Amino acid sequence: MGKNEENRGRRRAPKPPDHSVFKDFRQSKLMAIPIFLVVTALVVVPAASNWSPQTSSAAPTVSAAPTLVVTEPSVSPTILPIPNLTFASFNIAKPNNTAVPAWKKRREAIGKTINESNSDVIGLQEATAIGVVGEGGARMTHWEDIQAMSVAGGYVSTTAEVDNCASNSCIHSAHILYKTDKVKQLDLPEGIPSAGQGRLTDIADGLSYAKKREFSWAYLEGLNGTGTFLAVSVHLNNETNARGKKDRELVGNAFTKWAEDLNKASGLEGVPMILMGDFNSYDNREPKGMLYELKEDGWLDSFEAPTNEYKFFGDAYTTSYTKSNRSGWPKRPITSSDPVRIDYVMYKSDRLHADAYQVALRLNEDGTFDNNYRGSDHMMVQAIIRFDPVPTP
Repeated sequence: MGKNEENRGRRRAPKPPDHSVFKDFRQSKLMAIPIFLVVTALVVVPAASNWSPQTSSAAPTVSAAPTLVVTEPSVSPTILPIPNLTFASFNIAKPNNTAVPAWKKRREAIGKTINESNSDVIGLQEATAIGVVGEGGARMTHWEDIQAMSVAGGYVSTTAEVDNCASNSCIHSAHILYKTDKVKQLDLPEGIPSAGQGRLTDIADGLSYAKKREFSWAYLEGLNGTGTFLAVSVHLNNETNARGKKDRELVGNAFTKWAEDLNKASGLEGVPMILMGDFNSYDNREPKGMLYELKEDGWLDSFEAPTNEYKFFGDAYTTSYTKSNRSGWPKRPITSSDPVRIDYVMYKSDRLHADAYQVALRLNEDGTFDNNYRGSDHMMVQAIIRFDPVPTP
């Protein structure tokens, strides 16, 4: 599946109902690998074997890493599973987006996608303060409606204890949801805030288009023993001119220092960091843009995980807009060997490893979108991130 002109922009042929990543794997030449190598891989990366990519009939499932038992002649110690969490980034499309159906026609699809995603932490973009008719027919803000719907999935939003976004000073809001049975927000000592939100000008100077774009951050901890980590949701500007590209470059260049300074000020220097966001940036358009700057500072892209739904099932854009298709609502996913990826789950820490990645597609048997789960011109992207044990001082 190389990056060639013959494959560029081609649509994916629909898969049969019984198609799965594991079936493809079993029928491939990879099955010729000696069995001891396969066993070794499963021991080294236990969580990767638990990723069940989405099909048209079932939501993705991430089960707990299995308990491995090492058998010896006289003793069989149990090796505890290495904890992991599933992170997602999802731009839900603001209510006044004219490229997609009205909010009342797609809100339930957004709620189903969130609640059935099995994600532990979700970075949302475009969850706005615009007024809508929401849960129960009541008038509320768009973001309030999202929070009300996501309760059914066990989600709550992080509680921002620092808010640099005065009324009407931030747009296209970025927020964070987390599952309360899997994750908790920290309560830091001495009144130190554990979550907040602000404008991108808090991170980088000299912004033009991006100066009112919002980001949210929170210190969270997995209840399965991950230890503390910093989670950030961010939404960058989408202008494609030179000034728009410069804004994304400036944010990318300044982001790591901002995050590390925040960790140090919070007494949490060196904690793992997860960044979920709509960067509106990809390598082909901006070879030295947001993605390049982050990678230069040591951030890793979960797309490179060893188990990748994208690579198994064919190439799918994570957003519907392309040069040849300006509709935000095509009937089926647009595919290419050279994808436009603008939604990311990235991570930074020697303790973190991406075991699996997928684009959260729900399709009908004919390859068209299942509109019961389609509420945005973006698709949710998810990654299983594994946490190595916290080093003992």
